[in-house]
Amino acid sequence: MSKHYKIVVCGEGGQGVLSIAKIIATAAWLQGRKAIYLPNFTTEKRGGVSMAFAQIGDEPIRFPRFEKADLCVALSQRALERLLPFFKDGTVVIVNSMLVKDLSGIEQWKPYRVDATTIAKEQLKKPRTFNMVIMGAMLKCIPGLSVEGFDGALKKQFDSKYKKDPTLKDLNEKAFRIGYELIS
Repeated sequence: MSKHYKIVVCGEGGQGVLSIAKIIATAAWLQGRKAIYLPNFTTEKRGGVSMAFAQIGDEPIRFPRFEKADLCVALSQRALERLLPFFKDGTVVIVNSMLVKDLSGIEQWKPYRVDATTIAKEQLKKPRTFNMVIMGAMLKCIPGLSVEGFDGALKKQFDSKYKKDPTLKDLNEKAFRIGYELIS
């Protein structure tokens, strides 16, 4: 990857938007890439719109913020509206289809519809794992990163939680792999 791969994740506060971008950047860094993560959120803890930017490349990243993205991820309808200025020709779009219903304005980008909320609730029996499903789907779209490389980033982010509840590690890995297999 000679240029920087630019990612924007947007959703409601409490959905894990900032964690998703941070884990993506950490995974890239642990795999020997240059990576940066920039959170952007309102003062509300939950319910406000959160946005996070990540860039991955082989050369130093001089500016953390950018105007157009290679990958946009919307976790809610309101988030999708905030992402529209970042779309360009060729932008890959992933939406959490349980919460993003109206895709009429973005059909030309052929968005991946990932029903992460339903998968987390019904298949995994743990609603909070929906963001792991989304991350798995994202990985399938990011060039140069491996599934194995994500293990270290997940461990780094969740080590204290894994120590408290060892079953969480297997659950997160399962959710991640489900999301990864959803994208073809």
